[in-house]
Amino acid sequence: MDAHQAESLSRELGLSPLMARLLLLRDVQTVEQARDFLQPGLRQLHDPFSMHGMEAAVERLVEALKKGERICVYGDYDVDGVTATALLILFFNRSGLDVQYRIPSRLEEGYGLNMPAVEEIASNGTHLLVTVDCGISDLEPIQRAVELGMDVIVMDHHQVPAELPSACAVLDPHQSVCSFPTKDLAAVGVAFNLLIALRSRLRASGFYRECDEPNLREYLDIVALGTVADIVPLVGENRVLAHCGLAELTAGRRPGVAALKEVAGLMGGQVTTGHIAFRLAPRINAGGRLGRADKGVELITTRSFSRALILARELDEANTRRQSIERQIFDQARENAPEAFDRHGKEALVLACEGWHVGVVGIVASRLVELFDCPVVLIALDGERGRGSARTTKGVHLFDALRQCGDMLEAFGGHEMAAGLTIRRSELEAFRKAFREAVLQQATESGGQVLYADAEVQPNAWHTEDIEALGKLEPHGAGNPEPVFLARDLQIKNVRIVGRDPPYHLKAVALDGSRPWDLIGFRMGDRAGQVLERMDLLYTPEMNSWEGYHTIQLRLKDLRPPWRS
Repeated sequence: MDAHQAESLSRELGLSPLMARLLLLRDVQTVEQARDFLQPGLRQLHDPFSMHGMEAAVERLVEALKKGERICVYGDYDVDGVTATALLILFFNRSGLDVQYRIPSRLEEGYGLNMPAVEEIASNGTHLLVTVDCGISDLEPIQRAVELGMDVIVMDHHQVPAELPSACAVLDPHQSVCSFPTKDLAAVGVAFNLLIALRSRLRASGFYRECDEPNLREYLDIVALGTVADIVPLVGENRVLAHCGLAELTAGRRPGVAALKEVAGLMGGQVTTGHIAFRLAPRINAGGRLGRADKGVELITTRSFSRALILARELDEANTRRQSIERQIFDQARENAPEAFDRHGKEALVLACEGWHVGVVGIVASRLVELFDCPVVLIALDGERGRGSARTTKGVHLFDALRQCGDMLEAFGGHEMAAGLTIRRSELEAFRKAFREAVLQQATESGGQVLYADAEVQPNAWHTEDIEALGKLEPHGAGNPEPVFLARDLQIKNVRIVGRDPPYHLKAVALDGSRPWDLIGFRMGDRAGQVLERMDLLYTPEMNSWEGYHTIQLRLKDLRPPWRS
C-alpha cells in the first residue's frame, strides 16, 4: 500500500489514517474516487445508452407505447426477477401501457422461457415479449415467439452464450460489444437503466404532456431489494443503486414494502443490506421456492396496504415452511458430507438425494459453503433426472467451472457466485469428478482461500465516532465487504452458546487489559469448544443498542490460539 496515497486521502478529505487505508484496500485510490465512494448519488449513474442494445430496445418500446400494443413481461422467480418484473409493470402502467406478466413455476416449469409459456403468451394477443433475468440462453423459445408474430426484448445479466437469441434487442452488460462500465448489474439494475433511457426518450418526444411522468427515484427501493438479494458486487453503479435504494426502503412509502417490513420486524430504524439479505429477501423468495412467485410481484405493485399485509403474511408463513424444509435438507447434507469428502476430496462438495425440495437446495448450498468453505452443488433427484443449485467461495468462478463440465449437464446457467443445473442421474459420478477437477484447477491458479484483516486494531482503540466513520463505507456486500480487524492475545471469559434453533451463536467477553468487550459470533456456536483462555480474533466492531443503552460490541469473524513469532 502506498503510504503517500493514504496520507493524501487522509489530509484532503479529513479522514483518519485508518479510513484512508480502508479506502485504498477497496481500490479507491484518488480523492475524486473517494468522494464518490463516500457520497454515492444518482449523479454517478452511467449513460444507459452506452449499454449495447439500449437504443433498439427503447425504440421498440416507444413504438409499443404510442400504438398501445400489448406487452408481456416474463421474469424469473427469484427476488431479482420478481423485483425487475414489478419495476417494469409499475413504470408501464404509469405510462398507460397494456402490460401483463408471467413468472414461471420453479417446481413445474423451471428456469427461463419454455415453449408452452411462449405459445400461451402469444395466444393472448401479445405483440411484444420482454424477458428479464432470463432469456439470454433461451434460443428455441425465443425463435418460437418470433415465429408466432411477437417481437422480443431480452434483459439479462447472466453469462452470454456463443449464439444470441433472435430478439429485436438484447440487453446484457456481459456482451463483448457492450461498453457499459458496470458489468455486474443485477437484472433489476439492467431494467432500471432501461427505464432511465426510455423516460428520457419519452420526455423528449412530449409523451408526458398527456400523463404524469414517473419519478424513478421512487422505484429505487425495488432496485435495492433485487440488487442486494442477487449478491452482485456492491461497487460502481451497484453501490449507488443500493445506497439510494436503502433510503427509500427505510422510508417505506410503498404499501408492499411497509407490509413486508412489518412482518419482518423492521418497522423502526434504518434498513441495511443485512436486513434485505436475511429478513426481506427470504420472504419474497419463499413464494417462488415453494410454489409461485406471483405473490411477490403483487406485493410490490399493489396500492392497497391491507392487501399488501395479507400477501406479506402469506409470504411470511411460506418462509416459515421453507425454513423447516431447509433444516431437514441441511441436516441430511451435513450428515452425508464427511463420506463425500472422504471419497472425492474436500475441494468441492456435490450431493444428490431423491425427495429434496428443488426450491430450497440453493439456500442449503449457501449454508454449506459457509460451513465447509468450498463450492457446493446440491441436486434434487426426481427419477432419472435431477435439478440442482450451486454456490461457491470467493476465488472460484462457478459458471466457468460448470462450463468445463457442460458435456455432462443437460442445461446450466448462472454467474460467478451462483448457478443452476439439470443433470441425468447416470452422469452424477462423472460430474462429481469433473467439477472437483475444475474447482481444483481454479483454486490452484488463485492460490487458495485466505481470510485476512484490513488492519490490526486492539478493541481499546475504538470509540463511538470511529464506528460512525466506518458506517460511511456502507452499504456492504459482495465486492465491498465489511472491514475486518485483527486483535491479538485477548483474554476470553464467559464463553456460552446462545440461540433458540441451530445454527447456534457464540457469546463471550474479551478483555483488552482490564476493559471488557462483548463478543458475538453468529452461526459459530459449534466452535465454543475451541475457545481457549487467550485468543487472537478477527472481528468487526459495531454499535449494539439494548434498552436505551448503546455500546460497542465485537462481531466475531474467526479466532485462533495466540500466534507468537
